[in-house]
Amino acid sequence: MLTLLGIPPAVTLLCGFALALVLSFLFTGLIGRLSRRMGWLDQPSERRVHRVPVPRLGGVAIFLAFVLTGLLVYWPGSLHEALAYAGFLPAALFITAVMAYDDVKGLPPGIKLGLQTVTVVILILPGLLFGNAQEHGAIIAFVHNPLHFANAKNVLSLNIPLLLALPFTWFWTVGMMNTINFVDGLDGLAGGITMIAAVALMVVSVLLGQYLVAVLCGIFAGSVLGFLPHNWNPAKIFMGDSGAMFLGLALAVLANIGGAKLTTVLLLLGIPVLDVALVILQRMRGGRGAMHYDMRHLHHKLLASGFTQRQIVLIYYSLTGFFGLLAVLALILPDAFPIVSNISIVGASLAHLIELVLVGLVMAIILGIVIRRHKPKQPVFSNPTPTPEGGVRKG
Repeated sequence: MLTLLGIPPAVTLLCGFALALVLSFLFTGLIGRLSRRMGWLDQPSERRVHRVPVPRLGGVAIFLAFVLTGLLVYWPGSLHEALAYAGFLPAALFITAVMAYDDVKGLPPGIKLGLQTVTVVILILPGLLFGNAQEHGAIIAFVHNPLHFANAKNVLSLNIPLLLALPFTWFWTVGMMNTINFVDGLDGLAGGITMIAAVALMVVSVLLGQYLVAVLCGIFAGSVLGFLPHNWNPAKIFMGDSGAMFLGLALAVLANIGGAKLTTVLLLLGIPVLDVALVILQRMRGGRGAMHYDMRHLHHKLLASGFTQRQIVLIYYSLTGFFGLLAVLALILPDAFPIVSNISIVGASLAHLIELVLVGLVMAIILGIVIRRHKPKQPVFSNPTPTPEGGVRKG
């Protein structure tokens, strides 16, 4: 484990990122070939966007690359990190395994929600058994003030009683898993925005002086990036629910393990989160369950409006990167310009509030474009003549 050998954190981070990337790329190719040989393919249907059978166990490759690299490179730097990591590994193994079964055989939505709840129980168990008021593992026992524009040495936080922390941790973790799952509708979409979010969390962790957490974020980013060449349109393999759930779980834990950077993740994934919330509300208003399948998501609407898959994916990448840059600037500016950190808390809060409002504004602009460009026809695909290696991700 490089972190125990006195190797500088920057070198450890680069080694972890590179190793995870290579392993993920190799594992994805192997699992894709195995899936084709075994017939584990996502078949085209009316409830799918792709038009040819495509393997969908890429998430297993991402998981294996992350775990193997983590065992070789990463070591927790505190009891809090150790408790979170001790819960995360078995929870990730559980959700990846059961959702891999779902990718092959299929499971009803209610069972999936129950399995997600079991995952959260596994995740928080070390913190419940061995944690304390300061080191609580993956349990979200405090959150930072989302309107406070401050550096690492001057952060306002709100302590959460355990009776509220447990359901809040469940809501946050299950919400992240389902957000990534719902946004996994086009080739490269979920993986790309998750990778960008992981890189942003890595940079934020470095700025906060949490170098070992940054190493873990770097490993995660490399694991996802190694999968993306296989998943870029036209995709040769999908991550499946096994990948989407693992990615969502990892983001939920990484946002908390290094100091409750929950608002950073909400900013990075603001568009997908808002999209999921609006779709769920529409489904419930229509008398359907929150997990009911339809094609109401923003990427579906953009596709139906004439945008190609690659254009939509690049739009999402750009927005995620933009909000990631805002999150980083929110930490850099107070240190670079001391006068900023001396602004009254009302003015500082207003500055951070503007970032959150931008998410809603951008969402409104995109929806406006969709309405203006909407055409009553089937979605336009970027690969109108699919090949055996091609295909488009499910909706």
